[in-house]
Amino acid sequence: MGAEKERNKPMKEFELKYGCNPNQKPSKIYMADGTELPIEILCGRPGYINFLDAFNSWQLVKELKEALGMPAATSFKHVSPTSAAVGIPLSDKLKKACFVDDIEGLDEGTSSLYRMTYELNEFPSDQVYWIWPDVGVDDVRKASWTADNALVRGAYCRYIFDITLCNTYLDSYADYDATKTAEVRFIRALNYWYLLDMFGSCPFNITEAEMDAYKKANELMGDYDNYPKQITRKNLYEWVVNELLAIENQLTVDRNAFYYRVDKVAAQMLLARLYLNAQVYTADPAQFYAVSTGTPEWAKAAEYAEKVINATQLASQYKYLFMGDNDNRSKVNDAYKEIILPVAQEGSHIQSYGASLFLLASFNTDGLPSWGITQSWKCMRTRKQLVSLFFPLAKNWNISTALENPTGWFTTNEALMAEIKACPNPLGDATVLTAAAKDDRALLCNYREYNDSSLIICNLNRENATDKFFAGWLCTKFTNNMADPDRVPTRTDQPDMDLPLMRAAEAYLTYAEAQFRLGQNGLALDKLNTLRARANATALTTVDENTIRDEWGREFFAEGRRRTDLVRLDMFAGNKYGWEWKAGNQFGQKAIEEHRVVFPLPLSDITANPNLKQYTDKY
Repeated sequence: MGAEKERNKPMKEFELKYGCNPNQKPSKIYMADGTELPIEILCGRPGYINFLDAFNSWQLVKELKEALGMPAATSFKHVSPTSAAVGIPLSDKLKKACFVDDIEGLDEGTSSLYRMTYELNEFPSDQVYWIWPDVGVDDVRKASWTADNALVRGAYCRYIFDITLCNTYLDSYADYDATKTAEVRFIRALNYWYLLDMFGSCPFNITEAEMDAYKKANELMGDYDNYPKQITRKNLYEWVVNELLAIENQLTVDRNAFYYRVDKVAAQMLLARLYLNAQVYTADPAQFYAVSTGTPEWAKAAEYAEKVINATQLASQYKYLFMGDNDNRSKVNDAYKEIILPVAQEGSHIQSYGASLFLLASFNTDGLPSWGITQSWKCMRTRKQLVSLFFPLAKNWNISTALENPTGWFTTNEALMAEIKACPNPLGDATVLTAAAKDDRALLCNYREYNDSSLIICNLNRENATDKFFAGWLCTKFTNNMADPDRVPTRTDQPDMDLPLMRAAEAYLTYAEAQFRLGQNGLALDKLNTLRARANATALTTVDENTIRDEWGREFFAEGRRRTDLVRLDMFAGNKYGWEWKAGNQFGQKAIEEHRVVFPLPLSDITANPNLKQYTDKY
């Protein structure tokens, strides 16, 4: 996160440090005939000895893998091997000893920060669902997770790991560069915000110097010096806020030059997010699920949201935000003006199964118009509740009782079909659907079939159609197509679409919700209608809590934040707001239990650290 993209130019030579003597002339590697190097420096500036270590390591690993047919690794120091290893599956006993017995199925793709955050925030809510039987997913989707759920533990461990990396840097290099130090502190604060929002309370680790200062003013829970102590949710909220305030003016204001790095606006956006959810984060620990017991910070949320609005611009078109050229190099696509913190993706050099490919491939299915990418996982669809935001008549769709009957996968709705009758082809056309919805954000695809020459709509209420996944409309929001006709995807199987982790539209909705809470409906409507005007949607004339909920849903659907918004609006747990398949009930007649507004700390960590206690004894 925050790393710069490769420049897509041939690498014909590379300068190498030679030791740490500033007076020593650097060396370089190059091809004698001037051709491109057969190797690639992925990051950093290696030294001469680092290159020799890597070169010789590669030879040894290559031979080990070829000879044994197993993954191999080695360690070199001063061009001499210090160790070598091959990868073999762990036994059940070793898995338990290494505390990985409960995360079977999590790999380098499924365990990425964004993907697991997305799954925990979206799958138990009202907008999308996942069909593959991945480890832990079914319990998350049905809001029935336990403290040993693999997805929950995986997300928690990812945040803790990222915090540890940040602390390692700060311990050694905090005095090296003030701006970079502030960026690292932001990334650490962001990970603590994930823990704050999703787990409530957590172990608290900062650098030794920082901890000494913190202990003088605050009390941490726990009496053991050998284990991390626990911080309360309210204290963690206050720490993250104060940390962001401390670094706000140390971060750069040059947004374009620092496009892939953290800037001042990112800190202000995260502060606005914290203040918007302050009532949740400061709630009475005995009644943490009762939002009203906390202290709101609506005025501060509006203040910081306005700072972000004044420092940014909205993309000219909504769809530009999620295309392959949404970086700052396009002649046409101006999404970079709105994107505050992107996760860089570049098909040829930055590849991941847990970032934008996760979104593109999950929704992609055979037969759709080209998305600029060939990978098609066919495993995620939108729920009826989301479609209803753009097509209100979808609320009237009947739930089929013949779920095992192929004909029961579909239902007709003549009134709704009248809205989209202009669709010219059996699969539907997202462009046509945006026009029919009168909202450019309705980037959905009506995946349809013909039955006796009659047009039918897929039943969005078939939860487990594993054989033929027809349940629900597709999301066509994320593509690898280019707005700029002079650019093409660098690869067909990996996307170039940067992942917008933060974007300015959040500030508009934050400002609107905060002003609504303050009784300033006119100010709220102004910002809501600014976003609706960008989407060519009809202006709103009134606003209430449901309006706020639905506008968050329209603007940010399938972007990995829905649970957070519903919890703040007191519409996640309980029966205040329902949707099909809520808590695993087909008809939405089962409430999510109140304590599930936070996830449990992993059972393995509770067992290993005597200082840790669950936020609620319901887990």
